[in-house]
Amino acid sequence: MSLYEQISEEIILMDAGEQKWIGQDLPLEAMVAVELLLQDMAEDKQIKIRRKNHEKQTGLKHVDRILVEKL
Repeated sequence: MSLYEQISEEIILMDAGEQKWIGQDLPLEAMVAVELLLQDMAEDKQIKIRRKNHEKQTGLKHVDRILVEKL
């Protein structure tokens, strides 16, 4: 199962109104693609992106996890 399928499956299994952090165990390089996937899901009204957490280790402020809410 691909990373995208795993994330989609996690979101499908969430209850409406439930919030969950996505990406805390993923490398920063993978989070770029995950962020795009979650933005597409938000545009399709499957989820709402509540918050993006930016890392402070590299100084580049990449997104390292995203809080989503199932709609």
